[in-house]
Amino acid sequence: MASAPPVRAATAGPPTPPSLSATAAVLVDGQTGQVLYSRNALQPLYPASITKIMTAYLAIRDGWTRTVRVSQAAQNQPGSSCYLRAGESLPMPAVVDCMMLVSGNDAAWAVAETVSGSVPAFVRLMNATAQRWHAPGVHFTNPSGLPDPNHVVTALGMAVIAEHAMQNPIFRKVVALRTTTLPPDPKPRVYYNQNRLLYDFPGAVGIKLGYTVEADETIVAAAEQHGVLLIAVLLHDTPQGLWPDAEHLLRWGFTQFVPDPVVGPRTALPALTLGSRAVPVAAGQTLVYLAPRGQTVAVRWRLDPTVPATAPVRRGQTVGRLMVSVDGQPLGAVPLVAAQTDPARPPASWRWRDWPAALALAGLGIGWWGRRRRRRPRPWRIEAWP
Repeated sequence: MASAPPVRAATAGPPTPPSLSATAAVLVDGQTGQVLYSRNALQPLYPASITKIMTAYLAIRDGWTRTVRVSQAAQNQPGSSCYLRAGESLPMPAVVDCMMLVSGNDAAWAVAETVSGSVPAFVRLMNATAQRWHAPGVHFTNPSGLPDPNHVVTALGMAVIAEHAMQNPIFRKVVALRTTTLPPDPKPRVYYNQNRLLYDFPGAVGIKLGYTVEADETIVAAAEQHGVLLIAVLLHDTPQGLWPDAEHLLRWGFTQFVPDPVVGPRTALPALTLGSRAVPVAAGQTLVYLAPRGQTVAVRWRLDPTVPATAPVRRGQTVGRLMVSVDGQPLGAVPLVAAQTDPARPPASWRWRDWPAALALAGLGIGWWGRRRRRRPRPWRIEAWP
């Protein structure tokens, strides 16, 4: 790996995090997954309705244009409700909106049945998606977050899920809504987002809160300031501590960390080795690291080719990946693009002075084979002619 200079040169120690009442918490960069703060981040705990982050994402990805037909089982779901009625047919976007704003368990059940045909099939899809995203310690048994001994998550796992979900522009729009409506039944049904951060915290953009007796207060909160997106997860918090914890953790992240572009198109990089060639390259995009104020960090990178060694290369073509780590921890990868055109290099042809060595090797091989055959017992015998 080739080394790069520190992002910042200073002597201050790491920032002191705020005091939290939550049992488990994590704060991450919502664009790179960089962990800024963690506390019991891998402890399995009940999630309550932050489960619906995955439910909403899958509804958007796999069923956004479908019509939700509310079943009797959906209507009968206990706990928080959107007051859907069995037999209703509603557009998926409207059902997902009210599910995320008021944590309707009936809506979550109806969404699951519509997307996958049954709730068990939808739950399998939830778990498969969490595994593909490498969300640690996450295992769902239902689409709503109702308590179940096997329905558990970790703070870091939910941060990973939220990071992926927030990459979807429709999801980001849904979780930032403050109000939504459903058709009259018989009166207009109006729903208000219960996430106080959307009204009180600068730059808040969602995402979801939840509560059950078993889970206590939970929240996945996101805010964006000056181009930096932070995601905070709090599990098993108290009613008195949830909102102060969320605000303090997000504010701490924005004030104690500074965005630094550790790699960008103008970063001087070593040439990428392609066979016998050294191809000049540049980073195809900028990768930002949130550096603690006044703290030195060591940036390192590795250049990995993604094209054959003998393939022609044209200027601007993606030819590899730049793997970046900071202080020994992986940060991310950016594409490498060729800085100039380089024609294909066919394999080198034989030169006249290579032939004597080749002939000598061939002779040795023939001699070895002949000795081997002489030592080998013959599998046949000569019979006398009668």
